[in-house]
Amino acid sequence: MHRSGILPRVYETDDMSRSGGTSTFDFDAFDQGYLWNSYMVQPLVDFRSRLSNQEREALDATRLLTFVIRGFVLTMPVPAHISPARSSRTGPPSSLTLISRLSCLRAGTRFNARGIDDNGNVANFVESETVFWSPSGLCFSYVQIRGSIPLFWEQSAGLLPNQQKVSITRSPQATQSAFDKHFEDLEMKYGPVHVVNLLSKEKSSEVELAQRYHNHINRASINNQDGNDSAAKEHALLRETWYDFHAETRATGYEAASGIRNYIQNSADAFAYCLTEVDDQKQDFEELEDVQYRNFVMILQQQGVFRTNCLDCLDRTNLMQTIISHMGIEEFLGPRSEKPSSEFLTRHGMLWADNGDVSPARMFESMLKLTSTTRLYQKYMRAPEH
Repeated sequence: MHRSGILPRVYETDDMSRSGGTSTFDFDAFDQGYLWNSYMVQPLVDFRSRLSNQEREALDATRLLTFVIRGFVLTMPVPAHISPARSSRTGPPSSLTLISRLSCLRAGTRFNARGIDDNGNVANFVESETVFWSPSGLCFSYVQIRGSIPLFWEQSAGLLPNQQKVSITRSPQATQSAFDKHFEDLEMKYGPVHVVNLLSKEKSSEVELAQRYHNHINRASINNQDGNDSAAKEHALLRETWYDFHAETRATGYEAASGIRNYIQNSADAFAYCLTEVDDQKQDFEELEDVQYRNFVMILQQQGVFRTNCLDCLDRTNLMQTIISHMGIEEFLGPRSEKPSSEFLTRHGMLWADNGDVSPARMFESMLKLTSTTRLYQKYMRAPEH
């Protein structure tokens, strides 16, 4: 079973504790791809493993052993009267959270870290998880990822916007192995992958990257394990949608970006989402002051992931991920015959706009454009068409 994101990992750790597993944390259980100080804490973790339980508790109390991630996290309260998935419109608020974690495996500044390395790691790789929690004990989670185009390419830094030259530095034959490693790792962790490529179909530099990307997807190892017949393509583990963001939104504005739904809805239906509920029905979360999370049971597990990219993985990508997260929430509420209210979607859009504002890969001019792009789209989100 694929356990991507934070919520399933918490569930898995607590499940081990309920089953009589160790009460102490296991460093290997943390995803070291997101631990920016793993090289510093590993000796302490090794030292800790040799201590008695009493000595471990004393060490933990010092909080010397701290794990560092880079990214974004913010929780917004959702008042009961606008909260979905609730039987009562009174009582304590629900919460809506967005967590984004930047990978440390191919770090670097905007123009110095592009593309992929020989180990299959890409620049600007971020895992984002939308989490909705209700006081009744219901918890929804939806994971998606972004990352640089997984080819060997560079971009020169220039003084003028849109004048930075893109250069592909390796041949297709020399690239395919690292490309395959990247997507094999993603499939192992998340399940099937649907690529949402937002590059231009008009700018020559972006067209060249996108065409190479498409060719490598067609030759990807995870899609060619059972041959190239139509049945294999029907159940491909790696799919692609090339959606020219600027061309689609040029005439009518950013609200037109929602047209991506027509191309990815089938994958959204198949990928589903993560859902946990309280196992012990006697435990009323609305009446408890000290909420315990060890009585959750996994109801549904997300079975695939969208991987979105533009050139920088900034403004276009963040807006598209906002839409995909919205789709995930609709997948969750649909079977309950509910729709998210405009007030709820406003909070959701604000979380994603703030997430874009603090994107680790941004530069000043991109920040201004990103803030404008995502926040303008919120106006559309407040009055969605279904």
